[in-house]
Amino acid sequence: MKAAEEQLHQLTPLQKTPPTYLDSTAKKEYKRITKLLEELPIADLDLSLVVAYCQTYSNYIYATQRVNEEGMVIETERGTKLSSYYTAQRDSTDRLISLSNKLGLNIDARMKVITPKKEEKTKDEFGEMLND
Repeated sequence: MKAAEEQLHQLTPLQKTPPTYLDSTAKKEYKRITKLLEELPIADLDLSLVVAYCQTYSNYIYATQRVNEEGMVIETERGTKLSSYYTAQRDSTDRLISLSNKLGLNIDARMKVITPKKEEKTKDEFGEMLND
């Protein structure tokens, strides 16, 4: 267990600067969560997950703003239907939850990452001889 923890700390750390291809909202989220992710065993190998989380967060914010402006239901020539922004908002929520679980960004996922597994008790041969 200790050896695995030591190997995790030897991985290349996650880059502090957000990738240039992210939009401004995603970059802000990247800067916010990379500080917090330092507490978890997240490394540069996880960059694609972190980037996906940040861009999905940005998509969620954008879709939510549009839903707030236009409403969840829109009128069409054929009647009413759910706004495509609402669909994007709902899909982004599902994706954020999935990515959060993978990155340890929610309490359940963090507990799995942080909680040490029970170590087996070392065999006490001297104590066993006394019991015989």
